[in-house]
Amino acid sequence: MIDIEKTRNEIVEIAKDIFARFGFKKTTVEEIAKAARKTKSSLYYYFKNKEEIFQAVIEQEAEVLRERIKKAISQENTPQDKLRAYIITRMKALKQLANFYSAIKDEYLENYKFIEKFRGKYDEEEKNTISQILKEGIAKGIFKVKDVEITTTAILIALKGFEAWIFRGNTRWTEKDIDNLLEILFYGITRK
Repeated sequence: MIDIEKTRNEIVEIAKDIFARFGFKKTTVEEIAKAARKTKSSLYYYFKNKEEIFQAVIEQEAEVLRERIKKAISQENTPQDKLRAYIITRMKALKQLANFYSAIKDEYLENYKFIEKFRGKYDEEEKNTISQILKEGIAKGIFKVKDVEITTTAILIALKGFEAWIFRGNTRWTEKDIDNLLEILFYGITRK
């Protein structure tokens, strides 16, 4: 008896490496089938097309990221440390989760509905996480935030800008860089 879920997971694991190496555009179902030691037609028993395989890959990587972030945040006590843990964990994971990052940044993928839906869901999850941390900081009298939604958006924009800078070739970032970013966020740039 064939364990469909087990076989799907095995295909996803194999496809993850191929997509990471060649990208979505250049990867073919034939390459995935060959690496999985299956025929192309048998692969279609488990997935409708290449897009569905890629979707399964990025959803799996997104789950890995969610779990890492959740664990990192839960190990911290203060809202400041939670925000720092969130950012550092997110940045480290993006380096390792190549397909997930590709799904978020690659413009040519914008034409695919499942990517658009995935990006929207991921953006919403990020907003919720940051918003919860900010609300906790406000409740504890640590953060002075006039508008949680605008502040959340500003933090996300800063993160995405930092992320773009890193992935454009400036790969040598350190936790000190994150601390400097957070210092600007927490204390601004004006002299007190």
